[in-house]
Amino acid sequence: MKACGIIAEFDPFHNGHRYLLEQARASGATHIAVVMSGNAVQRGMPAFFDKFARAESAVTNGADIVLELPAPFSCSNAETFARSGVSALVALGEGVIERLVFGSETEDTGLILSAAEAAESLRSSNAVAELIREGKSSPAAVAEVCRKEYGEDIASVLSNPNSTLAAEYCRALKSIAPRIEPFAVKRKGAAHDSFDISGSFASGSAIREMISAGKDVTGFMPSISGEYCSYDKTDSIFLYRLITASREELLSLPDMSEAAADRILKTAEGSFTSAEGFLMACKSKNITLARLRRAALHLVLGVRKEDIAPLPYVRILAFNERGRELLAAGEHTLPIDTSLARLEKISPLAGRVSLLERRAAALRGMGTVTKSVQNEYKAKIRLTKS
Repeated sequence: MKACGIIAEFDPFHNGHRYLLEQARASGATHIAVVMSGNAVQRGMPAFFDKFARAESAVTNGADIVLELPAPFSCSNAETFARSGVSALVALGEGVIERLVFGSETEDTGLILSAAEAAESLRSSNAVAELIREGKSSPAAVAEVCRKEYGEDIASVLSNPNSTLAAEYCRALKSIAPRIEPFAVKRKGAAHDSFDISGSFASGSAIREMISAGKDVTGFMPSISGEYCSYDKTDSIFLYRLITASREELLSLPDMSEAAADRILKTAEGSFTSAEGFLMACKSKNITLARLRRAALHLVLGVRKEDIAPLPYVRILAFNERGRELLAAGEHTLPIDTSLARLEKISPLAGRVSLLERRAAALRGMGTVTKSVQNEYKAKIRLTKS
């Protein structure tokens, strides 16, 4: 057995994701484990498509098992997202996962490793702190200092979304799973968040927009299953929480600074008809829209700083026969199960994480046409043939 891992959102699962799985298999992987965001995603939104449908599509198109990355970990910053995803893969057992495969704007894994080391060296940089004080966002400040101290190649890695996340994966591997080898696959087709279309490849952002507009996307996705979440239908929920939040509530959120909290409170003095309009008015040079969207989702779900703790369990969403072999390959370092009812009883933290994931499921359901809220205890995992 030569097993590899992938950390992803697959929201929705499209041809680019299928290509990533194909490249993982072509690199020699006999088994592929995927850690995938559940009902909340890193862009600060409820998941567009149902997590069980996304997991089934992944296994149908090359993965062997899909494990859930639950709220609050799935809707946090890149560092938390990466560390929690790696922790879920490690939970399969020591030595089971040999390689972490990820998409990137560059296929030069060595360059990404160098960028990860550079970013680590700048965590306490006075030069980065000064740029942030001058109004730059933290990612922009790190990239600028990297450009001066390490050169354009490394700076370019930390200036692109996929390769920046790839660098976080490498940092997580070095810290908690040094035996797992990083392996970059160059992104094919449209760029991350791009609305350009390249042949049969389109970004998740473009596909979500096309689906929302009622356009045909069958050429860009292997399959479409279930209702999608219309963000327009959940917007009022976000706006209400943003304009009524207290300073104490805001400061309890992960990744929330006093400056960001005060900016939200100041913005709330204005008049807005949408949460997106509120957040656009709130953003600044050093407070990015992505960070604000995650903060808004944390506020709606009730995610607090103390919830960003070590992953307490791993839930299985879908698997095939090779997935069974992965589950049997090593001694699990975290509880792994298909049953949320069993997993949430493990510890107070497990119960708390379960509650947040169930809240995210309710929020996603409220955004569907039928406002159908899935019962997380009764949801059926997806079993597929190899």
